[in-house]
Amino acid sequence: MRLLDSVVRFCQYLKRHGFRSTLDRLVLACKRVRNGNRYVLYCCDLTTFKPGAPDDLNCAKVERKETGHELEEHDLSKILNVWNPAIARRRLAERFERGASLWLVKLDGKLAAYGWTLIGQAIEPHFFPLGPYDAHLFDYFVFPEYRGRRINPALVNHILGRLAAEMRHRAFIEVAEWNISQLSSIRRTPFQPIGRARRFSFFGKTLVVWERMGQENPSTARTITRAL
Repeated sequence: MRLLDSVVRFCQYLKRHGFRSTLDRLVLACKRVRNGNRYVLYCCDLTTFKPGAPDDLNCAKVERKETGHELEEHDLSKILNVWNPAIARRRLAERFERGASLWLVKLDGKLAAYGWTLIGQAIEPHFFPLGPYDAHLFDYFVFPEYRGRRINPALVNHILGRLAAEMRHRAFIEVAEWNISQLSSIRRTPFQPIGRARRFSFFGKTLVVWERMGQENPSTARTITRAL
């Protein structure tokens, strides 16, 4: 199913952006593969979390949605059209069915960014098991016309405050090591790096290879977890 989704997304991107932009995208994808699929993992202790400024989002409004029925039609359309609408609609339904919350940031009534949280589990096989009071943050996106305003870290900080108020214990998030902009964004939040890891799936099992932070020669610091 993942391969089919990738093919559909590729065709959709080619149709929307043309051959040259698609070729540039493929070159970038090749660089990502060459650099490996390593992630930087972060944790925030919500039991000691103290919100900073009341809200760095200024005049923005944050909405939390627990079901697809709560989404306004124009917001739903904008989210679905980030990628392939059919795939996005299916994933949206799956996430709500799993109990995930969708957080929306609106500026002047228009959707500027969104992100997801899920309690007690991750939406996909994770790097390690989560506790029942842990939160996983994933799939954050700022629409192009609103980038450069530090909306993403402000949204993450807002969500951490809400989760802490709900007596959650820890929050986890991961960022692909090649994603420089996201790594920079996370530094503006209370999240602290806990390690680097690669994740592989074999016959329904997940194998995780860990690497210590700051290790110049990662091959000397690798440990392998059991299959999850």
